[in-house]
Amino acid sequence: MTSPHPRLAPRHVPRAVKDVLRRLGEAGHRSWLVGGVVRDLLLDRVRHDPGEFDVATPATPAQVQALFRKVVPTGIDHGTVTVVEEGARVEVTTFRGEGDYVDGRRPSQVTFHGDLEADLSRRDFTVNAMAWDPLAGELRDPFGGRRDLSRKSLRAVGDARARFSEDGLRPLRGARFVAQLGFRLAPATRAAIPEALPVVARVSRERVAEELSRLLTGPHAGDGLRVLHSTGLLAVVLPRLAALPAPRVRHALAVASEPFAPCKRAVAGDERETCRLLRLSALLHVLPADEARQEVVNLRLPSRLAAGVAALSEGGCGLAGGAHVAGDDAAGARRWMSAVGRERISPFLDLWEADARHQGVSSAERGQEVRRLRARVRGALRVEAPLAVSDLALGGDDVKALLPGVTGRQVGEALRMLLADVLEDPERNTKAHLSGLLRAWWAAVGCPPDGTTSA
Repeated sequence: MTSPHPRLAPRHVPRAVKDVLRRLGEAGHRSWLVGGVVRDLLLDRVRHDPGEFDVATPATPAQVQALFRKVVPTGIDHGTVTVVEEGARVEVTTFRGEGDYVDGRRPSQVTFHGDLEADLSRRDFTVNAMAWDPLAGELRDPFGGRRDLSRKSLRAVGDARARFSEDGLRPLRGARFVAQLGFRLAPATRAAIPEALPVVARVSRERVAEELSRLLTGPHAGDGLRVLHSTGLLAVVLPRLAALPAPRVRHALAVASEPFAPCKRAVAGDERETCRLLRLSALLHVLPADEARQEVVNLRLPSRLAAGVAALSEGGCGLAGGAHVAGDDAAGARRWMSAVGRERISPFLDLWEADARHQGVSSAERGQEVRRLRARVRGALRVEAPLAVSDLALGGDDVKALLPGVTGRQVGEALRMLLADVLEDPERNTKAHLSGLLRAWWAAVGCPPDGTTSA
């Protein structure tokens, strides 16, 4: 038993979770909050979603099902059910022991028991192997998790080699926790990772991708990436990148470790997705674009993300040199912005600028080129310059009304022609100007305004 900590306050536990704990306790099954939620509360990282509170109990799944009106058997073979209480979903798992791990992820068999400490002993890191009873105000910490929290140390429970040989996801989780928490792996824990690489290689690509995504959006992503590289995990996660010459890999890691603005705000939603796109693109920009895309595809990540990475990676090592494609004038900047798409403008500039900072002797000149382009981009955005056909003063229906007999393919051609003209001078984006230009174009391609074909 460990004395309670002031941050472990019952007020931080959702009512639905406390109700589940109370009902189990009243039935003679004293139960506990375990895992990441206890760790995060001790770090003053309060959670609010009942679904993030894991309950461990000596009650069997059948006993849990008998106590609550609605229970979903989400992982009943491994002792886990989800109690639906007051509309909230609370995961409840029976204390368990495990047989040998035969596939690098799952035990061959599970046995249920009533020993809390034995249940905690099968967890990955000491900081995740604590249990708290908020009803009684008691913390159990048999493996020194609080001490490791104060030291900012990630230490495996028991023998690190045994923990990692059981579950190949655990070394990846270690790297991810480094990125999320800013902790360091304890020496013996870190030293055990290379030996476990064959087990890590058996983890599904979807789970690998999930851990990598969470690592990339962590506030200490650079530290997590360096763990991947130094332990050999990078070769399992991104084999094409890891196979490159060491200087190119170091360059990619340096660029990906940059404090991109979206990553500073990456709490959820669009900012998190943009951060993931930027960091993954930075990692893979030293590969040809098609290989960068394939790395993302192999991780079973969304095709939209793969396309974005390929687009941002275009040009290979030395991305910042690509800023010259936008030319030196405002029209060139608008043409470039239109070509890459409004949603990718900022990621392109952030990535190019980060790349320039790590380009050695040419970095200053390339950085200036990117900054000049950024200034021209800001000017175009400030005046809300049209960049896409959807920004034009005339739309597809207008084109059809002005040009009887026009085909769908010709409508697309016409809109692209109008956009090209407006990109040169945004002041031309008026119905009067575009209508005149459209009629002149239609006459030039052999179709006068009345829809008849000219001789």
